[in-house]
Amino acid sequence: MRQTQGDAPALDEPLWLPDAPAWPPDDSEESVVGSEYHQHVIDAARDGLRMAAEANGAPWRALSQVPLAGFRRRTGTPYPLLPDVFVHPHPNPHPDSGEHLTFAEVGVPLLAIEVLSASTWRSDVDTRRGKAWSYADAGVAAYIIVDHAARYIPQHVRALRLSGRRWAPWRPNARGQWEDAALGVSFEFDGLYLRVRDAAGRLKPLPHEADALLMRKDDQLALQAGRLAERDARLAERDARLATIETRLRAQAAALERARALAATGDVAALQAFLAAQAPATTDQE
Repeated sequence: MRQTQGDAPALDEPLWLPDAPAWPPDDSEESVVGSEYHQHVIDAARDGLRMAAEANGAPWRALSQVPLAGFRRRTGTPYPLLPDVFVHPHPNPHPDSGEHLTFAEVGVPLLAIEVLSASTWRSDVDTRRGKAWSYADAGVAAYIIVDHAARYIPQHVRALRLSGRRWAPWRPNARGQWEDAALGVSFEFDGLYLRVRDAAGRLKPLPHEADALLMRKDDQLALQAGRLAERDARLAERDARLATIETRLRAQAAALERARALAATGDVAALQAFLAAQAPATTDQE
């Protein structure tokens, strides 16, 4: 039975689906890939968190749909998961490979985000036998569920905080933002994307916005480079003129020194001949 707006549980009620299977299957690369919008929402949340971490100088990192081992089912058996987005406190020891990560390597996630899709939404929201239960059991500090079309749950964003291994509502502030003091970020929903602000309250750009910003920056740098090239050309022309003037002044100073020396000897004929020879050169230079 598909859950609809009418029969969805209230925001503050534990989310449990009585008609769900005994336990959902393990995540796989095929099962976690949703629609184009689904992937865009994931990319926006992950990239926003990464930019916020860099802006904050934070040690934590954000990954998306990477296999993470350490979760379990109620029976205690391993439950391999690929969270849509998760924040891990320790660096990825092998970022250039597709190996499974473990809690021992990157730590228990500080935050998990799931973007609901037709194939996985039941597991994402089920607090008794699904990802929601396994995240709480592992000690994930916060869990955000995003339904950008409000198709599976009655709100676009359901945010939860862990309280004694159980989920409790994580309410937004008066501005509609979910603040996470531990990470130094806040989240807000803009109608499609879960947006991220850093510790200073600066809204992180979406992937396409970041590309546009980079393009504008490139255009500005190209314009600045052109202006600098023009300035350098003008300076080079000025330096060439100054060098010519300096050469002339040196020649004139040398001629003056020679004339003084001839005058000191009293050889008037030699002085007159020297001055006559200098006159055309001086005229040409002027």
